[in-house]
Amino acid sequence: MTPSSSVSPFRILAQCPPGLEATLARELAVMGIPAPALTPVVGGVIWEGGWSHLLMANLHLRVASRVLVEVGSFRARALGELVRKARQSVDWERVRGAAAGDEHRIVFRVSASRSRLYHEGAIEERFREAGGLPEGPDPGVGTSTQPPPATPVLVVIRVHRDRITVRLDSSGAHLHLRGYRRHVGAAPMRETLAAALLLQGPLQPDGQWSRPAVVDPFCGSGTIPIEAALLARRIPPGMASPDLAPRDLACLHWPDLPPAVWEEEVARARAMIRPQPLEGFTIHGSDRDPRMVEAAQANASRAGVEGDIHLEAAPLSRAPRPDEPGWIVTNPPFGTRLGGRKSLRPLYAALGRSVQSGGRMAGWNLLYLSADPVLDLATGLALEERMATRHGGLAVRGVTAHPHASGF
Repeated sequence: MTPSSSVSPFRILAQCPPGLEATLARELAVMGIPAPALTPVVGGVIWEGGWSHLLMANLHLRVASRVLVEVGSFRARALGELVRKARQSVDWERVRGAAAGDEHRIVFRVSASRSRLYHEGAIEERFREAGGLPEGPDPGVGTSTQPPPATPVLVVIRVHRDRITVRLDSSGAHLHLRGYRRHVGAAPMRETLAAALLLQGPLQPDGQWSRPAVVDPFCGSGTIPIEAALLARRIPPGMASPDLAPRDLACLHWPDLPPAVWEEEVARARAMIRPQPLEGFTIHGSDRDPRMVEAAQANASRAGVEGDIHLEAAPLSRAPRPDEPGWIVTNPPFGTRLGGRKSLRPLYAALGRSVQSGGRMAGWNLLYLSADPVLDLATGLALEERMATRHGGLAVRGVTAHPHASGF
């Protein structure tokens, strides 16, 4: 990807779950942003760029949660000082412009740590005072005089060690909401986490693959196979639909958006997409529950990749097995979610045996999301950690095993 020229540079923060910063930085490098320009921070990566960077990040990043633009930064240790400096240092024109005349839509998300200012409600009140803003929307269903806003304008305020950073959300809906997943299982995996797992070995941010197949034997509603297909086809997550229509972004409604730049980025993204079906790479998913397979098929159709994925109802012992060894990439049941640890040990043992010498998938690489070291031991495999983050409040790891190269 080669960004078009950037004007009026923004200071951009792409947010991601903590632990996925290196994966996010690799995505940005593929977008054409050189590594020296990137500053990893806990929970994201910061860089400077113009409209093309901002739009590309929202369209193409698979691991990011949101893309924020800095609109102010200053130090303050008292509420009066905060009001005075916020009036001078925050780009209120951009914030108000994003609200398009309805300033009741502006909502604040405040977090404070290791600072003299720590009361988040008071900080929000003072920011509204500094910006001359009305009260925010009622968190309930609205009132007779103020209905709930259709699309809130999110301002994120971070107070850390007395440094206050103010950022405006450019994404709108959370970026893991690709729009294709309307049917989910009992323990759904976020699309961003599925993409992050796939980027630990089977696929690269530019859509290249390391082995000829990916199989998910616990596919549930199909998130991992669908994200694999989007990656391999180079379909941006912001265009995951049969007609490749781009998602609506908050920044598309900012008054200074250059329409030509948006049209250029969408056209460039469409030109990069690989034709269907893929050549030299197959994606398979299976689940023992036929209802989940039906849900996965419906989700794949809405994502526009149903022709790239082979889905079937089957237990682990009869999971799809293409002729040439590839990657098993999966999110097996967690003991804390869908059953006790004791009942899941045989399942993990069977997963381990399947890739060991003499197993049905011998010669395959295994990559899965782990939430329980005891269940990891049940696989009987030497596992290598590739990433560590959180999923639904749980600490999880992406772990790999290469039994064919380890003497199993």
